[in-house]
Amino acid sequence: MIPIKIHTQPDDSTCGPTSLHAVYRYFKDPISLGEVIKEVPYLDEGGTLEVLLACHALQRGYQAIIYTYNLHIFDPTWIGLGNEEVILKLEEQMEIKKGKKFQRATRAYIDFLRLGGQIKCRDLTKALLREYFEQDIPLLTGLSATYLYQSARETADAAGNSIYDDVAGFPMGHFVVLCGFGEDQKKIVVADPYGENPYFNTNYYEVSASHLINSIMLGMATFDANLLAIKPLSKEPVQS
Repeated sequence: MIPIKIHTQPDDSTCGPTSLHAVYRYFKDPISLGEVIKEVPYLDEGGTLEVLLACHALQRGYQAIIYTYNLHIFDPTWIGLGNEEVILKLEEQMEIKKGKKFQRATRAYIDFLRLGGQIKCRDLTKALLREYFEQDIPLLTGLSATYLYQSARETADAAGNSIYDDVAGFPMGHFVVLCGFGEDQKKIVVADPYGENPYFNTNYYEVSASHLINSIMLGMATFDANLLAIKPLSKEPVQS
């Protein structure tokens, strides 16, 4: 297990910055959680996107690779194109697809690529995770909290707090950090900023690899479904 130490997120919208801070802390980056929360951009409806977390890391001098399964944004035929070619495709797509969140996410991916980030796509398997864990590199992932926790979908009350509602609710996204395999190699160790989550009720737990992978793929419902690998420039790039 990679020794990740994660804080409990201060509120419902800060799981992303809290997860990012845990990775920074692992790499001995002195930035505080409060600074990360202040500096990471948020969506108008609350929360953030994994690509915005990745941009923050690039701006701090890290390398960043996103393995994306987000078909809202990326066409499978774009994988393998150079950054400038992908940027042109994203800009063309923005002229046609006008949804507010779609536009915000696309602009963030363009920024990510211009900052030197890499977009890759490989089958999401235990083998891919193992390549990073064996190099002591944690993986920050956006996923479906609704599927991960097997909880009711969620809506917001008048104060903006999330509440469970199996009829009126919607699938909810979340961010966690993947830290390695359990002893039996069939489970993944997760550092979760939501310590009072309804399924595990702790910040650290093991979940079956198949359930976790399904949760990540279903993150596409909230414009994520990504794995983010960040590492200091002093570490050799992963050839994945």
